[in-house]
Amino acid sequence: MRLRTDKALHSDGSRSWRQGTGLATQTRHELGYVPALDGLRGIAILFVMGNHAPLRQYNSLLPGGFVGVDIFFVLSGFLITTLLVQEFDRTGSISLRNFYLRRALRLGPALIALLIVLCISSFILFDYARARENCLDALIALFYASNWVRVFSQNQLGLLAHTWSLSTEEQFYFLWPVILLTLLRLTKKRYYIVTVAAVIALLSWLTNLYLARQLASTPRLILHLSYGLDSKADMLMIGCMLGVVMSSGLMTENAKTLAKKSLVLLSPLSLAGLVAFSISGNVLDHGLFYFGFVIIALLAAALILDVLVNTQSMVKRLLAFNGLVWPGSISYGLYLWHFPIYMGMHDLGYTNWTVVLIGSPASLLAASFSYYGLEQPFLKLKKHFSTAQSAAHRRSA
Repeated sequence: MRLRTDKALHSDGSRSWRQGTGLATQTRHELGYVPALDGLRGIAILFVMGNHAPLRQYNSLLPGGFVGVDIFFVLSGFLITTLLVQEFDRTGSISLRNFYLRRALRLGPALIALLIVLCISSFILFDYARARENCLDALIALFYASNWVRVFSQNQLGLLAHTWSLSTEEQFYFLWPVILLTLLRLTKKRYYIVTVAAVIALLSWLTNLYLARQLASTPRLILHLSYGLDSKADMLMIGCMLGVVMSSGLMTENAKTLAKKSLVLLSPLSLAGLVAFSISGNVLDHGLFYFGFVIIALLAAALILDVLVNTQSMVKRLLAFNGLVWPGSISYGLYLWHFPIYMGMHDLGYTNWTVVLIGSPASLLAASFSYYGLEQPFLKLKKHFSTAQSAAHRRSA
């Protein structure tokens, strides 16, 4: 589920553009590779792994570590929107064909490799019925239907249960670029696009409120709240809103100055809040579906904004620490591999400590092979489906 930005950070994208009826001069930032965003991604994947680490008798190591997936959603919305808006501003359009091909090259090979290994190893490690079931689950994951299968059926996908978030993001990748391109063509007033994204986020939140009120009579609705694209759209759209604002120069210098001052305190509190929630949160807490997930998304957005506007940020320096940046850089592979390794070892009868002490290094090793041996070679092919741009921008998303 990891998204990479381009390889250099540019702030020379100033241009004059019409806003309303008058001519306004805004600074549009060409977002390049920002190590701190990989660091935030690193924190997110460590949260998720902690959430799946079975070190407590009745709970995981980090009961609220699922917040890491929510951070990924906000990052995904922000980065994809930023890259698409930048492409539109450079070329006057967005090549949807090239976008979908880049997504396929970025996400497909690693997922396919995992599914092949899982299917083959299932026939070695499990009985025929379980192996066949794992292979059927692999087909569901391959076609990015995991989230809806988990919502509408009794099949919770076993070793591939975690692929629900990949399906949610892939569905977002399919829909949002079309909506964004349509809006960019219809209006030059970018704050209208922010408004549309805000309306989608509001509708998603209202859907969650409605479904949460029905939980007492229909407990299975919690699956829809947890995995449905419509239920997670508010988090994705919060990231999209930030992407449009920053890439379109909608934040004035006065607003940036105010943001920097506010984020000096707000950013560390946001990070502390996410860490605290990862330690003590509970996905079964119905209050999360009322306000909790929206607050989590806003905290993640505050961290992203701090990284972008505050060069002296203490949190930005922390997130740029190599010990966070490196796991962030391989976070897609880590996300793919850690869950089936953890759960597979657990199902084979290994103790919880053995699962974590052996499964975690095994996950890092598998993710490293995935990133350096598979993902990187395919990333080089992406430049054939990119718009004309500097070499520094060829490692996008």
